[in-house]
Amino acid sequence: MKHAFAIICVVLCTSGPMSLAAETAAKPNIVFIMADDHTSQAWGCYGSRLAPFAKTPHIDRLARQGARLTNCFCTNSICVPSRASILTGQYSHVNGVKTLREALDPDADNVAKRLQAAGYRTALVGKWHLKRAPAGFDYWNIIKGQGRYHNPTMFEMQLDKGIPQKGAYSTDVFTEKALAWLDGRDGEQPFCLMLHFKATHEPWNYHPRHANLYENVDLPEPDTLLGTTGPQGSVVPGWPLEILTQRMVRGGHGAEKLRLDSNEPRAVRRATYQKFAKDFLRCVAAIDENVGRVLDYLGRHRLAEDTVVIYTSDQGYFLGEHNYFDKRFMLEESLRMPLVVRFPREIKPGTVLDDIVLNVDFAPTFLDYAGAAVPAVMQGRSFRHNLAGRTPSDWRDAMYYRYYAGSVQRPAHFGIRTHRYKLIYYDGLKDRPEERRWELYDLTKDPRETRNAYDDAEYGEIITQLKTRLHELQGKLKDQP
Repeated sequence: MKHAFAIICVVLCTSGPMSLAAETAAKPNIVFIMADDHTSQAWGCYGSRLAPFAKTPHIDRLARQGARLTNCFCTNSICVPSRASILTGQYSHVNGVKTLREALDPDADNVAKRLQAAGYRTALVGKWHLKRAPAGFDYWNIIKGQGRYHNPTMFEMQLDKGIPQKGAYSTDVFTEKALAWLDGRDGEQPFCLMLHFKATHEPWNYHPRHANLYENVDLPEPDTLLGTTGPQGSVVPGWPLEILTQRMVRGGHGAEKLRLDSNEPRAVRRATYQKFAKDFLRCVAAIDENVGRVLDYLGRHRLAEDTVVIYTSDQGYFLGEHNYFDKRFMLEESLRMPLVVRFPREIKPGTVLDDIVLNVDFAPTFLDYAGAAVPAVMQGRSFRHNLAGRTPSDWRDAMYYRYYAGSVQRPAHFGIRTHRYKLIYYDGLKDRPEERRWELYDLTKDPRETRNAYDDAEYGEIITQLKTRLHELQGKLKDQP
């Protein structure tokens, strides 16, 4: 092999001091594994209330043998925009993919094209979700849109002719096709394989082999499940589990017995949570098994020691916190992208990285590992040095977020998050006076974001400072809400 390293990535970013790739003069392989909505509460290694129940031994092994990132965030918490930002290294207002409606322009620059130019073979298998045909990949085999969990239809190198995968489960079949591509690749070239699972997206249709998981278990509830929907003092109604109850009943899949009961609303909410969380974790179990299959492949082919393995989710997800499900909000459960990275050559086992890392950083990081230049159009920055314990002195201490697709319950909003504070402005609440569109959370005193502290006098100076920094970030990024 001409290349010395193999890299399995679930999400990476770029740009920093002198490139480590330049220091090692080697082009690593890249395998980028990403799930949909696989929130950190459902990972064992993140230590949440569900950690003792989450079946993620292979994902947890990556954390033990490499790095676990605690402050990786998406810049627009919804699937299509986040995936576009990962590929382009750009915020939504720059790459043009702001909501679920837009498509990524195949002619636009992206990290796959840049890796091809750097001599990589590139492949994409699984969920694409960016509507138009993938560009920059020598091979692709995808589902259209959300696709199906069971018997998915795969589109191999063309969007007008799909092949049903009869008797197959999407998580399993995606992995099989990805490994088949690895088997048939040219071993003389470095490669970038992107393996993207449909799970754990609603409606959480798990494989029958996991049907008995959690059968006689009551999963622990979030502290904020049974209180008033949303944080105290929040200016938005949010997306409560009562909506999920109705959707689950309509969709069947064992949820027919759930009914909204005006006499026992708390009991219905709790039953909905149990069904929802268990099905979610059953889908997680299949993901973890298939991550293990990829790791076993690397081991058998003697690639493990020279491979960067990264696993992530395109954004977070509410699992009953604040009586919410879904994502979109700038609150922690939705905002955070769980991320683990293993690369024995550079990353010390058991590393926990608290630096603020963003989805726009993934593309620059891929290019950094490949020894390729990061184009000026990419707004992210490589965090390869951070993973190696060499965080640049000028690394960001705040991040900018903006969600566009506003509704009454989930209005458009933007904001700033530092290591301690989060300030949110609900731009979509046009019927509210200016002072009632803001939320402030002190993440040190209130890590679960239970109370909007915007009206507390003690935070007056902090709020002024955060607003100034927010406007500075908007100016730097050329965003004009």
